[in-house]
Amino acid sequence: MKPLLTLLACVAWAVGDTRAETLTVMTFNLRYITAGDTGVRTWVNRRDAAAGLIRREAADFACVQEAFRSMLDDVKARVPGYGEVGVGREDGKEQGEYAAILYHAATWTVEDSGTFWLSDTPAVAGSCTWGNHVTRICTWARFKHKSSGRLIHVFNTHFDHESQPSREKAAALVTQRIAALGTAAAVIFTGDLNAAPDNPAITLLTQAAPPLLDVWQTLHPSLPAAQSSTCHFFTGNHAGERIDYIFASGAFTPLTADILYDAQDGNYPSDHFPVRATMAWK
Repeated sequence: MKPLLTLLACVAWAVGDTRAETLTVMTFNLRYITAGDTGVRTWVNRRDAAAGLIRREAADFACVQEAFRSMLDDVKARVPGYGEVGVGREDGKEQGEYAAILYHAATWTVEDSGTFWLSDTPAVAGSCTWGNHVTRICTWARFKHKSSGRLIHVFNTHFDHESQPSREKAAALVTQRIAALGTAAAVIFTGDLNAAPDNPAITLLTQAAPPLLDVWQTLHPSLPAAQSSTCHFFTGNHAGERIDYIFASGAFTPLTADILYDAQDGNYPSDHFPVRATMAWK
């Protein structure tokens, strides 16, 4: 009987170790609450579907943009087991949109976290100095894997939709913060960057020191734009641009990357398609 128990123990260890060897990340612009969205496009009519997607994917980290406090409360009520890191961008507390990081609490614990403003005064809540009229933030956290002890830094943001100088300066600031962690750091960077892959802001990220891998581009280098778009304005049209990204540091090998086109009766949970990626630790 002892050899069988030993075998079972080894199998159990191997399964647990395999799970620790991969990482699943999701980025999802939830579409903020606005009076311009009526009928099936209101958040009240979308929240079950949006939360259902997050619950189904069961990612280690679900990074969301355009989330108000009430929206996050709605999601968390429907997706048990997730912790949250983030603040409202207007006051550093609960006012305005979040770039929140939802994490699988049974797997990860938060060791440190914070939010910086994409401006010349990144520590000043609500600051906005790069020509953008909308306040922009980046939320980050250092997580520890409970079973393996591995550490990872996750950054999540939403770049400006109008100002190209703001996008480029934001990319430079984010890469500076990531570089300060050291070349060996395990880093995931996600967000709605409001920039197509050929935008100089994206180039700043992929050619930084250390560089960040665009996971989708790495795995799908030959796909035409019509099969890579992520912003569809509630139409489901695939002809838009890819502006939602998952980047990874050299600590990871990308395994899969998918754009999630879920809809129910032609109604979409957001005006953006979520993106999901799985990576292996090197």
